[in-house]
Amino acid sequence: MKKFLMFAMALVMALPLALTSCSDDDDENGGSNGSKVSIKVEGQTATFGYVYWNIDDESSSLNNGKHYYQLEFWDFNFYAGKLPKKMSMFYLGFLADGSTDALPTGTFNDYDLSGALNMSQNDEEGTYIERDLKKSGNLVITKDGNNYTITIEPLYIISGEEEDDNISNTTTTLTSLKYTGSIPKAPKKSWED
Repeated sequence: MKKFLMFAMALVMALPLALTSCSDDDDENGGSNGSKVSIKVEGQTATFGYVYWNIDDESSSLNNGKHYYQLEFWDFNFYAGKLPKKMSMFYLGFLADGSTDALPTGTFNDYDLSGALNMSQNDEEGTYIERDLKKSGNLVITKDGNNYTITIEPLYIISGEEEDDNISNTTTTLTSLKYTGSIPKAPKKSWED
């Protein structure tokens, strides 16, 4: 969670500069790399169609040879270099044995999910989300040809305002997550650089 917050802070610091240079016709993000996943919490809906994976080398080095894999879900093409007026993203992170060249498949009961919905220049924090550890189902990753399927059933999302590593004014929403499509490796280290 702290790593996501560091990323969010860096993104928020860059947000005013990026937003002033974007025009209205920059809202079109181009094609995604698979199906789209929508999450609705607190009356807000965000649709994620850009999915990447990477390895957090710092977290991996502390875990006896296992890698800390991260799935990045974006509602815009983060790696295209332009930020939209509103943005949402979340991360799924889990430890697994595997290669640095491929996303592992399997069933994982110990995983992190955190992110933010609808951040903007006027609302730099958006709505913070994370999974309810006690109620959510397993993260299941399968592969068929070049396509992965990512599922969490059920998924309970806790949302609210993030303050000092705690969430205040919380709401819990029952939902599920299913994404099928290609998942390329992120073209660069994202928020760790």
